[in-house]
Amino acid sequence: MNREIRLQLISELITEQEVKTQEELQQLLFESGLSVTQATISRDIRTLQLIKVPSKDGTPKYSFKVDQDHLNSEKLRHKFRDALVSMEVINYFIIIKTLPGHAHSFGVLLDSMELAGKAGTVCGNDTCLIICRSPRDSVKLKQQLELLQK
Repeated sequence: MNREIRLQLISELITEQEVKTQEELQQLLFESGLSVTQATISRDIRTLQLIKVPSKDGTPKYSFKVDQDHLNSEKLRHKFRDALVSMEVINYFIIIKTLPGHAHSFGVLLDSMELAGKAGTVCGNDTCLIICRSPRDSVKLKQQLELLQK
């Protein structure tokens, strides 16, 4: 079986059921008629950019990074609704003012997301500073974040 078909099969297995270990994935592939080594599974996991996220019972399972970005977007949407005071652009920066004690959680969520133009964040108690790569990126990113608020 060629690599692309194997990657497709792994994607289907991860999507259809909670796969928690490489050994479990190896067994599922074997049951599907494919015998692969642990090293091959490890490479395939990196290729597919699979990550571990909590399953329904709280134990880690494999998932796609896209799913994690979507989950973080939803968390950020709730954070905006619950704790955002204001947001403004100043040159390369987006300044997010929050209720006291909430800036760090904004930073954690923003840092975990792949956002175009974002270089990083610096957070205090009630202020989260997003450092962008250009003034144009800061305007675009602010617009993107404003869409999450709706």
